[in-house]
Amino acid sequence: MNPSMLLLPAIVLPSALAAQAPAPTLGEQVRATRPVVEKLMADLKFQEALQQAQTLLPATRPAFDKSNNQTMLTCAIRAIDLGQAYRLAVEAADAAGQWEKALDYAKEAKAIAGESYAAVQDPFGKMVTYYDAAGARAQQVLKENADRIKELKAKKDLDPGEKQELDLALGVEKEVGDDAKWSKFFQTYINAAKEETTAYDPLIAVMEKKIQGEADQIAEYKAGKGDKLKWVEAVVSSPAYLEAQGDKAGKMRFLSRLAVIDPDSKKVQHQIDLLTGKAVEPAPKRVVHRKK
Repeated sequence: MNPSMLLLPAIVLPSALAAQAPAPTLGEQVRATRPVVEKLMADLKFQEALQQAQTLLPATRPAFDKSNNQTMLTCAIRAIDLGQAYRLAVEAADAAGQWEKALDYAKEAKAIAGESYAAVQDPFGKMVTYYDAAGARAQQVLKENADRIKELKAKKDLDPGEKQELDLALGVEKEVGDDAKWSKFFQTYINAAKEETTAYDPLIAVMEKKIQGEADQIAEYKAGKGDKLKWVEAVVSSPAYLEAQGDKAGKMRFLSRLAVIDPDSKKVQHQIDLLTGKAVEPAPKRVVHRKK
């Protein structure tokens, strides 16, 4: 057997990475909370849905721990889970009329993703390079000793030296598979972190467009001279605006936004109460014509 086979260093996987990472607690919470939030939104309880989604959000952005590969892996997974938590909060905040808050949440998710990618790109990239190179070395050793390995595998009875030689060859074959696995492992997290950096751009674009569009409408409302409260008074007093919002959910979203702009508007609240069944329009008075 080629001496280079004996000199090939064993690939020892980092002990912290060899064990499968446990399921992230935050990830489990997001998956459990999403159906609850979606049910509240389906029931037009947008404010309650937002409050429920907000329970998943941290008071401050968690620090990204770059101490070693294991801490970076944990933080990279947490960053993805945080992104999903913020995405849920964006959806609920948008429905609740809290457009500015929804935009802030989308931007925070993007910032977290950017921080994660910046942290793992180089060190994880080096791990990919390391395992690719190790795998190539192992493949070369197997190639150089292919005939001898084939001979040993074909023999029924091996002496102690031959058995040791074959065990070493089998170990190198295993290393090839392990190296490929770990290279793919680190590359997968690099790719996922990179994809997250642009995943929230559509949400940001949508919210910015909605906020700007509304600002333009208010500015163009000549009767109010850009006064947002007067604009709310005007649109809520026009049945056509409400009808243009489509179904009940669309109308509730529209009214929720108006309530955010002018929380003291009794007309807005009345329309919300009518929509949710908390109030009813009084029946029109019947005119009785007396006979002459």
